[in-house]
Amino acid sequence: KTSTNPLSAMGGNCCSGLAPILSQLQTHSGNESLPKPLTSSSGPSSSSIETEQKPGKNGEIDRQCPNGEPLSKRQQKKQVLKDARNDRKDQKKAQKQSDALSSALRNLEGFLGEHLQGQDALPEGLATRLCAAFGTPAISYRQLPIAHGPCTSEGLAVLGASLLRPEKYGAKFLPQEYSLLHKIWAMLRGDLSGAGVLDIGAGNANCAVLAAALLGLTVICVERESPRVELRAEEQLPPDLRKRVIRVESDIADFDTAALAEVSKKHGLRRFVLVAKHPCGIGVDRSIDCALQLRLPSSSKEADSPTLVGAVLATCCTNKLSLDDFRESRVAEFCTLNNAELPKGGGQTVERAVELMSRCSAWRSASGSLGNAITTEQLNWAELFEDHLQALRLRRLARAFGDSKEVRFAPRECTLQDR
Repeated sequence: KTSTNPLSAMGGNCCSGLAPILSQLQTHSGNESLPKPLTSSSGPSSSSIETEQKPGKNGEIDRQCPNGEPLSKRQQKKQVLKDARNDRKDQKKAQKQSDALSSALRNLEGFLGEHLQGQDALPEGLATRLCAAFGTPAISYRQLPIAHGPCTSEGLAVLGASLLRPEKYGAKFLPQEYSLLHKIWAMLRGDLSGAGVLDIGAGNANCAVLAAALLGLTVICVERESPRVELRAEEQLPPDLRKRVIRVESDIADFDTAALAEVSKKHGLRRFVLVAKHPCGIGVDRSIDCALQLRLPSSSKEADSPTLVGAVLATCCTNKLSLDDFRESRVAEFCTLNNAELPKGGGQTVERAVELMSRCSAWRSASGSLGNAITTEQLNWAELFEDHLQALRLRRLARAFGDSKEVRFAPRECTLQDR
């Protein structure tokens, strides 16, 4: 099976560490049994005891060990105490989340009330104040159309058959890449002649490689710092395809129409689609700003200069607006970039509101973690906060391109960041 094992393509002997163990197991053949772990005659002494509960006499519960032996009274007492501690812990977690929600809603309503003080009639209720301060979202998260790509099952099967990947890696990323590839194709209306992709924050360039290999597009990967050569996906392509993936090391704030014109002239490109896959927090707004700059008319542009026909943005981690990977807040920058879309303008009170909404949006991501205590009410508010922040971005894009739409682009099994 080594010829079909995806791990074999990654290099290295993944099973070498198992050889000593396997050789020991093979020595136990026939009726010979494996060594049993040492046990105490008085039973398990650990405070953590696995038990099974079975109905006993008079409807009582008889606690038993997995091997079927009943627990001693001492063990039963320990288990009862452990269950009680776990119940108290769950109650504390639930109370903590309830207190966090109440505090957040109270503070946010105060911030927005202060921001909207100049109005003749101050809106009552937090939901109404959110609409007054940020505008009414065109659609809520739960109503967003599902857009995973055409013939999803068949398409994923064909695309997956062409890749050597660990199974779990493919299950997480392949549906996202398939969906984005279709949206790039749709933006170009199926006409791929003279077309290219501007991949912002391309990273290992997995999506870029698929666009080059399957759609025949030339992809410009704009990255502040490229990964090491051995981590670049394009290095696995044959030379004729590898030349279709071009890396440009630049901050997106410095990648302007002149830079795009230079690279497009060199490779004979006339039209581009900008794509950004999961830029965290402020990365979404910087990518939008880059798209807007590339759409601006310029008197110095040549007649054959390229056109940015659209943008595909898979947004990510709204909570990182308040605290990113560098432990810095990007809320002020977010409000500055989106100031024109705020019905009542910006200010410190709006920034404090955005900071709080950003932090609370993490409730949606945390709801998918094991053992979380996030309530349904927290989840609903987190989605509503994201709706309002996304609405600002959508209005910015609509001003530049004439229209913008938001969809759920990938299954929730792959990512909770599916806007």
